[in-house]
Amino acid sequence: MGQNMVGSPEFLENLVVYEIAAKGFTSPEGPESGTFRSLEEKMEYLAELGITGIWLTGHQLCDPKHFYNIWTEYACIDPEILDPSLGTEETFRSMIRRAHEKGIRVFLDVITHGVMSDSPLVQEHPDWFRGGSWGMTDYDWYGEHPDLDAWWVNLWVRYVTEFGIDGYRLDVAHYRNDLWVEIRRRCREAGHEILIMLETGPGITGVSDVLQGGLRLSDNHRRFPKSRLLWDMGGAMADVCARRTERYHYEIHYADGEVQVSWEMPADAEHNGDGLQVCEEGTETLQREAYSEERKVVRLENVRPEKTVADVVIYDEQGWHWHSNRENTMTPDFYVEVERKESSMRVSFPYRQQAGQYVSIQLSCHDNGWVGSRTEEAGYAARGSRHFLGYGCLLAPGVPIFMAGEEFDADYVPIPWHAADLYGKEEPGKGKWLYGSWIQWEQLEEQPKREMLQDCRKMLDIRKQFPHLIRPMKMECEKNPKVRALSYHSEKILPRPYLYLGERRAVLVAANPETEEAAGLCISFSEALAGNLEKVRYEVLFGAAKAGVESLCDLDAKMWKIGPDKHAEGGLLVILLEWGGTEDEFV
Repeated sequence: MGQNMVGSPEFLENLVVYEIAAKGFTSPEGPESGTFRSLEEKMEYLAELGITGIWLTGHQLCDPKHFYNIWTEYACIDPEILDPSLGTEETFRSMIRRAHEKGIRVFLDVITHGVMSDSPLVQEHPDWFRGGSWGMTDYDWYGEHPDLDAWWVNLWVRYVTEFGIDGYRLDVAHYRNDLWVEIRRRCREAGHEILIMLETGPGITGVSDVLQGGLRLSDNHRRFPKSRLLWDMGGAMADVCARRTERYHYEIHYADGEVQVSWEMPADAEHNGDGLQVCEEGTETLQREAYSEERKVVRLENVRPEKTVADVVIYDEQGWHWHSNRENTMTPDFYVEVERKESSMRVSFPYRQQAGQYVSIQLSCHDNGWVGSRTEEAGYAARGSRHFLGYGCLLAPGVPIFMAGEEFDADYVPIPWHAADLYGKEEPGKGKWLYGSWIQWEQLEEQPKREMLQDCRKMLDIRKQFPHLIRPMKMECEKNPKVRALSYHSEKILPRPYLYLGERRAVLVAANPETEEAAGLCISFSEALAGNLEKVRYEVLFGAAKAGVESLCDLDAKMWKIGPDKHAEGGLLVILLEWGGTEDEFV
């Protein structure tokens, strides 16, 4: 039997992920009345927008009040059963079929840790469960329950083979890599290549394809207007993919309460292949395919030899953390292996993003506005900014991920009974969790909303027009990246323009964060375009419309204008460049 490491599906390179909270996205009969059928009716809108993938946070039987006093996908009662308030198996299947007709993939949310404590599953299979979190009862993933494993694999394979689902987003943690490898294998054998998107990671080669919370322009609590991604996208992405930005903080927590800390540079990497694994399901022996982890290894010195170590905690600069003690941690996949030797310690931990993994850029997701966020910072991230939306996400060299409503700068309106407290104890109607957004489509009657939507469509159309140029980068796979950061000259401090470079064409992306004034800049195209080109055709794809043919030298000296941000056709400049042929050959 040979090993087989599953690669990512080809559609990932052209994926634009749009998150939909099923109940609040549409409201045919008032707040929280969205259904599979009403979502199907919006497929034409999504196709015209340019969406190629829906991350659907709402399909299974769930508790209607557990979190924030609203219906949520995360208060799962039974993942086998579609919630009847959303529709039937037939309307679910019809919605997916319509999405596929429009070139849109559908990914389901998987609540991996457990179910509501009153779930019939807990009563029928008490041995499957152990402990709990989030006010729910958790699966006993490491208790050696072959029947639980088989049920889990069959469950998620069925959604693919019977309904046509295209993959999954795994909430919080993935726990059992072997089971997800088996799910992928069976789906592929049935003729379906699926995508597996992890919420935070760590990514696992052969298991996952991309992280939902990869690189972020906002998180649960705030926007990041000073993020390097918004000021030097080309340079930031090159450094991220080459791991030049990774730094780690190490803490040794002793049983007596003492904490010993140090700050280390990145250490060496090692690859741990799990090889083939075999399980028994009934009388059939199944081959599980290979997967591997890429792990970072470092040696810590001056460990107190006389003391007991309770936990080793590692933090990166983005705030992600790994633990050697997996008890009481919400992210058990971020684990640290420790080999102690007197006063030194060898620790290893999985990279959050594996070599070869596609990089994603998340503008926003349903968790924006989580408990503890400031009211003024909650909700959507773009807020009408073409700089945030275009330069930072939709035209950037990553897989774009954003929440429904961003495309037209929807005003956040909570579902009326959405409480501010996680478990619904505070006043209804005061919640700010973006999952509880009740989208008001009549807002599109307002001109600024219509203009934002139109500009979003233009950005996604540009991405669609140039799929071989504007595509996501991969970790440690960009030896000669086709995305270049270019120098510029301006009287204002502006984001550094970046260029997608092909053999005879290129696409330039620049931005102006100023909301009151236009900005002028000269761009050094010759930094990336080789030779003394006498004829370069240019066309402005987004911004003040203009086109022409000039020498490379003249292009470097040309002054470009970018209108003020948060206005129609402002905040962003996108230019197509073509060269190396006759006038008639220019496309």
